[in-house]
Amino acid sequence: MHTTKTIFLASAMITNANGALLTVRKKGSIYYMMAGGKIEQGETPLEALIRELNEELNLTIDPSIPTYLGVHQTQAVNEVNTRVHATIFHLSLPEVPLVVQAELEELKWLTYDNYQQVPLAHLLEEFTLPLWLKNKKSQ
Repeated sequence: MHTTKTIFLASAMITNANGALLTVRKKGSIYYMMAGGKIEQGETPLEALIRELNEELNLTIDPSIPTYLGVHQTQAVNEVNTRVHATIFHLSLPEVPLVVQAELEELKWLTYDNYQQVPLAHLLEEFTLPLWLKNKKSQ
């Protein structure tokens, strides 16, 4: 029997003024995912998110801006026998330059026209995508 480990993450559904959804891809992975990362010991999910966005995208955000969306658990796409337990927030960004740093290789803004051509991580596909598509329908 395989033991399954769990990684605790803080992630963000980041949208821009046009409704596009920000995704990032780690070096060596084909999957696009939400920005964010592992919660370190002693951190709240919000603190982890703020730190990760700064490390990965050189993005500094005010802690009052992200809104809590929920928690979701699923299989990790890049690690075998691993589940992710993610606390997910939403934030809407003005058009700001983002710099891919740390373990990231690429960022891509998904639109309602191109999202189906991009391989998505389970967390993004199962939790965020349905919310994002629902927001699109209500516009």
